[in-house]
Amino acid sequence: MAKISYDKMAKLFKRLETSYSAGIDLLSAFQKERSIGSPQDRLQANRIVNGLKNGEALATAMRSVDGYFPELAVAVVEAGETGGRLEESFARLAKHYKDLVEFRNKFLMSIAWPAFELVACVGIFGLLILVMHYVMVNIGGLKESIDWFGMGSTTGNFLLYVAVMTTIFGTLGFLIIGARSGWFGTLPMRIARRVPIVGKTIESLALSRLAWTMSVAENAGMDALDNAKLSLSATENYYYKSLQPQICEDLRSGKTFYRSFQTTEAFPQDFLDYVDVGETAGELAETMDRASNDYQAKAEINMKILGTIGFVLMFGFVAIVIGGSVIMLAKKLYIDPINDAANGLF
Repeated sequence: MAKISYDKMAKLFKRLETSYSAGIDLLSAFQKERSIGSPQDRLQANRIVNGLKNGEALATAMRSVDGYFPELAVAVVEAGETGGRLEESFARLAKHYKDLVEFRNKFLMSIAWPAFELVACVGIFGLLILVMHYVMVNIGGLKESIDWFGMGSTTGNFLLYVAVMTTIFGTLGFLIIGARSGWFGTLPMRIARRVPIVGKTIESLALSRLAWTMSVAENAGMDALDNAKLSLSATENYYYKSLQPQICEDLRSGKTFYRSFQTTEAFPQDFLDYVDVGETAGELAETMDRASNDYQAKAEINMKILGTIGFVLMFGFVAIVIGGSVIMLAKKLYIDPINDAANGLF
């Protein structure tokens, strides 16, 4: 089953916060949700209503709807119920998912133009292979078109181009999905961390989610083990998720968050400093909330840089393709006939 979108979660938890703060009980609030949204949304709201009627806690009812809600949302609601801070949990979740939607939109905006250029360039070059044959043979009166890749025919060259582009984009898609799903273990993240800007962007995004979740869990009164499990899972990064057994084992042995994170050698020093200061001052929730905002700001700056780099690279690539095509066309239509004529004279 598909999960509820971030945008819908932001609106849902905002409505729940408003209703709950106004004294409306959870059952009544979710009964209203049965008339809002898509058929899928209404179906899940109805299942939660049935769970609440049967005496289940809200977190239990949310967990029973086949993964419709992400683990983070369920865990924060559960922590809010346990700590008597459900209204605060709704508010923090509403803000968190609203911020995620805004950040996602900024990211998509930063890569929209480079992505459009890339797609346009791929399409234009493929079209050139086909159009050049018509222009040179039917209009230019030449016997043959440009043999772009040495396949001997326009059809062969075009099919080779399509096959190569399909392979490239298919491989990229496979690598991205595989890295997110953990098919390649921690290798992708260990490689990415060494790539300037790209690695720091991925790291900042993951650490922002980790820090925010630690802050929420700490505010909700969750114990250290549950906090660590939830926070590492919230990174949505297999590299950090894989550290969970080691960190939890250190926490069980009585080590602090700072020592447990430090032992892994997987976290940057500035993140460890945030944790150390928060634990020392007894203000871990507040400190990690600031850390989350700082890392998200860093990620946004890096996204802008990546967008600029992508724009320049794509623009350069398009210019090379178009310039190369013009040069090859001029050579075939003008330079080669002139050379043939000159060779015929001597």
